[in-house]
Amino acid sequence: MNFSKAVLVLAVSVWAVFAVDFPLPAGAGARLQEMKVECMENINKCWFISYIKPSEPICGSDQVTYSGECHLCSKLYEGLKITKLYDGPCENS
Repeated sequence: MNFSKAVLVLAVSVWAVFAVDFPLPAGAGARLQEMKVECMENINKCWFISYIKPSEPICGSDQVTYSGECHLCSKLYEGLKITKLYDGPCENS
């Protein structure tokens, strides 16, 4: 992994700690590319709005409960191929 990519992953991971909600495509038909586009367009919200509004859990297609859209987006940047299934925790969590 080159240095600039490592810095991006680190920055996104730090932002994910201060997660906030923003609309992501959801459901079984959600496409990975759509998720990536929405994450890129909304990544600034992860940084700025996070101090104002706490995030709600969401269920990912990997059946892992994420602490919000920013957390899920950070996993996309780490290379996971997941989408948002629905708002709320996954049933097996």
